[in-house]
Amino acid sequence: MRAGAKYLSDLLARFDSNLELALAAYNAGEEAVERYGRRVPPFRETLAYVPSVMKVYQRLMDQAHAS
Repeated sequence: MRAGAKYLSDLLARFDSNLELALAAYNAGEEAVERYGRRVPPFRETLAYVPSVMKVYQRLMDQAHAS
C-alpha cells in the first residue's frame, strides 16, 4: 500500500500536481500520458478509471469538509 502511495506521489510531482494526469499515468503508464501530449490517453479503461477515481475523491473531500 505504501508503495502505491509513494508512486502516486511521484506521479503528482511529475505531472505538476495534476491529479487527473497522475491517475491516468498510474493506470495507463507515464509514457502513455507523455505520448498523448500530457493528456489522459484515449484508452477505454483509462477514460473510465480517471473519472471514477475522481468521483470517489471528490465525495471524500466533500465529506471531510462537511465534518
